[in-house]
Amino acid sequence: MKRRSFVLATGASTLGVALVVPQARGQAAKEPRRVALLSVLTEATSVIQVQAFRDGLREHGHVEGRDIVIDIRYSGGLAQELPRLAAELAALKPTVIVAPGAPAADAVLAATVATPVVTTGDLIATGHAATLRRPGGRVTGVSFLPIPLNAKRLEQLAQVLPKGSAVLNLADPLALDVAMQVVEDAGRSLGLVTHAAYARTPAEIEAAFVAARRLRVAGVNVLSSQPLQHERALIIQLAANAKLPAIYQWPETARDGGLMAYGPSLAGMYRQLGGYASRILNGARPADLPVEQPTKVELVINLKTAKALGLTIPQSLLARADEVIQ
Repeated sequence: MKRRSFVLATGASTLGVALVVPQARGQAAKEPRRVALLSVLTEATSVIQVQAFRDGLREHGHVEGRDIVIDIRYSGGLAQELPRLAAELAALKPTVIVAPGAPAADAVLAATVATPVVTTGDLIATGHAATLRRPGGRVTGVSFLPIPLNAKRLEQLAQVLPKGSAVLNLADPLALDVAMQVVEDAGRSLGLVTHAAYARTPAEIEAAFVAARRLRVAGVNVLSSQPLQHERALIIQLAANAKLPAIYQWPETARDGGLMAYGPSLAGMYRQLGGYASRILNGARPADLPVEQPTKVELVINLKTAKALGLTIPQSLLARADEVIQ
């Protein structure tokens, strides 16, 4: 994984017995087990995801306040905070730590020796799993197909742009090199001129859009990144100000005002993470838990945003959309 600053380039009780045995005097009630969640977002911007995570636990029989305690830390998009927050969670001795995204997972792995970790992303490319069927270590989770979907989004975006257009691929500085290489290869096959911008802070994102004007790009492809999702409102506004069509990684972003989005549901992914944490609470070993993939990938198109951009979406693309926002 290459770490960069901003640069531009051309994851029982048994029923039926009536006898109740009183609890022995002095015997402590069984303490709830701890489940930890390390989020790269802020508390305010991850309400839906955290609720989905709790729902996933509840669907598998684990309820906060009854048999589990959930400890959450938020880094607010600040990668430098992850090691400290991971250490805080590790000190609580949870049964499992859920850390969506490779940077969060790496921070947890550095802070713990044996605690199971549930994460997201391309677990093979990041080295967190040996195979999807049998991860083999103490990390498992949900692969939301970030690398191939980044390239697929570029294909969707190309359908609303003139032939030979220039496109800005906006990526997290912590993105894998292979992720950008796949997108650039896809751009060449589509006859597009691609430029890379690495950003995660508001200042870096604003600088990327300044560069976009200088490079005369016709559209923006926002690659998979939780910090960029955290700053989605800013990106949507900057794209609108620049009159640039943009496509995003999570369907929820198009519902928030982005032009298009293609990928799995972010809330759905967190529900899956809750299910994984439950399975580990029930005794499963991460090494034996196959890495899951999304059950559905959605294309969402916001026609209100298209109208504001003076853009006509081809009927062929609209016909393939799972949701069209009028």
